[in-house]
This record gives sequence, structure tokens and C-alpha cells, in this order.
Amino acid sequence: MDLNQLLFHHQLALIQLDTPDVQTGKRQRQFDLVRHYEKRITRLREEMGVSRYPGWI
Repeated sequence: MDLNQLLFHHQLALIQLDTPDVQTGKRQRQFDLVRHYEKRITRLREEMGVSRYPGWI
């Protein structure tokens, strides 16, 4: 998966986590999915030599 796909899936996981009708067990699995994408994004950024935020911020 490229960085844009990871960011997209991470955003979807965050949106689904914030859905009010998510049950407790599903919420925990969804939170685990959010953390999974965060780790993959961080690892890919490090491999690519890309900073988390642009240098102009």
C-alpha cells in the first residue's frame, strides 16, 4: 500500500471509530485498526525519508 492509501484507510478507521452506534467490542477492534494504520504510516514515512510535517510549518 502506498502512503496515500494508508492515510485514506486510517482516516476511514477514525471516522468509523467516532460513529455513535459502534458497540464496545467493535470499538476496541476499530481502535486497534487505527493504531495499526498509524504504525504502518510511520514505518513507511521513515523508509521514504519523509517528515511527518513539512519543513515550512
